[in-house]
Amino acid sequence: MNEYLSRAEFLDGKRDKGQSRADAFQRDERMENLAALRGSRPEVFETLGTSIRMSLAYYENDKKIAAEHGRDVTKGAN
Repeated sequence: MNEYLSRAEFLDGKRDKGQSRADAFQRDERMENLAALRGSRPEVFETLGTSIRMSLAYYENDKKIAAEHGRDVTKGAN
């Protein structure tokens, strides 16, 4: 079923998933602090739970996509 849905087009054309993710991105200071912790104290970061580390990875991926689509990811209220 997913195979068929992924090939479907909307009336105005195929959706750009990257653009949708870029539009939805919101800067999160908690995630920014986790990223800083990973850089400054990796031994403490490694003791955090898997869910937290995975959340940071998703956040950073969305942030990268937003930057690639021209969003300013350095501001709090973007």
